[in-house]
Amino acid sequence: MPIPIIIDTDIGEDIDDILVTAFALRSPEFDVQAITTVDGDTQARSRIARRVTLTAGKPDIPVVAGYPRRMPQPDVLFPAGTAVTQGELAPDEVGLPPARSLRADELIATLAAECPGELCVVTIGSMTNIGQTLVRFPGTAQHLRAVVTNGGSFAGRPTFIGWNLRYDPIAAAVVATSGVQWVLLPENATRFAGLREEEVQRLRDADQPLADLLARAIDLWRQNKPDAAPTPHVSDLNVFAYLLGGWLPTARGRAVLTVPPDRIAELAIEKDGSGPHLLGGELTQERGRELRELFMRRVLAPAP
Repeated sequence: MPIPIIIDTDIGEDIDDILVTAFALRSPEFDVQAITTVDGDTQARSRIARRVTLTAGKPDIPVVAGYPRRMPQPDVLFPAGTAVTQGELAPDEVGLPPARSLRADELIATLAAECPGELCVVTIGSMTNIGQTLVRFPGTAQHLRAVVTNGGSFAGRPTFIGWNLRYDPIAAAVVATSGVQWVLLPENATRFAGLREEEVQRLRDADQPLADLLARAIDLWRQNKPDAAPTPHVSDLNVFAYLLGGWLPTARGRAVLTVPPDRIAELAIEKDGSGPHLLGGELTQERGRELRELFMRRVLAPAP
């Protein structure tokens, strides 16, 4: 049976979010129950996510704009008009599926309660939405199957946390102490699966709406993101590779939050055979090539 998932994303900034969201929507192994957006201009991110669901042939999937600021900052709207790198894909609401009125945390809690023990939240952005969910709806921890996070480097020593955990270490600590199964995967787990220029050209030549959208997103990313890499990476593909099974090894570990004097909270990840969390490893170069080809087959497949 397909795995029910919620994709929690800062889509529209780096390129991997939109690429892997399209992959998940076109993968029969996943039942995407909802998409929630996080960090900064979550309304703009919501429009991009809805453009992807529409183009992928799944316009009825709920998309909800989540928290723009990390915990415990106040929940306020992000300043209007603040650009995200791929914002031109959906500059306004024209032609998009309607936005949903639920809050992101309420939607996550509601869907988790409807299928206890089955739903996975995959976090490929800041942890704020899931952190707020577990604070405001603490019973959600018992309802979720797992939280699967793209979060740093845990395959070797020393370990270090990545941007998705640094953006909101308090929210990450809430997840770490909630009792939910937390799977932390290396940001570079899928480094050998990144798209080469020949894959980008395949998207351009496909003459399919979803491929056209992804090719346009890559162009905007290259144009608007000053530190864009030479070729599109798929860092966030790690969460879906893990859920597909058999791609990424895991070992036990634990997360520890510290609050140094006069500094923001920091989160450390420790390898510990008795720890409550799962720390992921990396793909080999050969397996990375296999995953890249699987990605291309899925996003180039005809729309359902």
